[in-house]
Amino acid sequence: MKRRLLLPFSLIALLTVGSTAAASSAPSHQNKGTGKKYCVARAEPAGSTATPVATCYSSFAASIFAATSGRVRLNASAKPGSVTASQLNAHGDGPPPNTFVLSIDWMNVNFTGPSLTWEQTSKCGSFQASSMPSGWNDAVSSVETFSGCANTLYQNINFGGDKFSIGRNSSAATLGSFNDQTSSEKWCTSKPCG
Repeated sequence: MKRRLLLPFSLIALLTVGSTAAASSAPSHQNKGTGKKYCVARAEPAGSTATPVATCYSSFAASIFAATSGRVRLNASAKPGSVTASQLNAHGDGPPPNTFVLSIDWMNVNFTGPSLTWEQTSKCGSFQASSMPSGWNDAVSSVETFSGCANTLYQNINFGGDKFSIGRNSSAATLGSFNDQTSSEKWCTSKPCG
């Protein structure tokens, strides 16, 4: 009888240890395997300590549609990195834009891989992210800036450590030794953002 009772307890222990090991070996970047790798987050006003929350989509076109409140409709098969400043700033005969893309962070060099599009309700001013959304800490490898923004990336949360600045309406196809170092960001009208 003791042998029969031990077997179920041994199986439960084995399953618990196995599932814990599988969870700890999960990828550190968010949304791997979910198909939702194109994310959007709102930059906070200067002085805010709120942690931005990213909402992710299964296509780059869907993320740009969300970041611009439906104003910019890219072809469903639009490749990451293919959006232009003129597309993001266009509003045709409709009302003026009510959301603006400040920058797009890319997980890989040359504006490829998963993306994090930062938006706000006004063109560039003084905005920040004192920490990165879940899955984006130490993950940025290239950046594009829009809407009159310059962008400064910081190595540590709360704008500490080394920094890397990108000019107004510009881009950096690689961050060199700063690849995968970003833990906080600021947006402003001229670099470096302080």
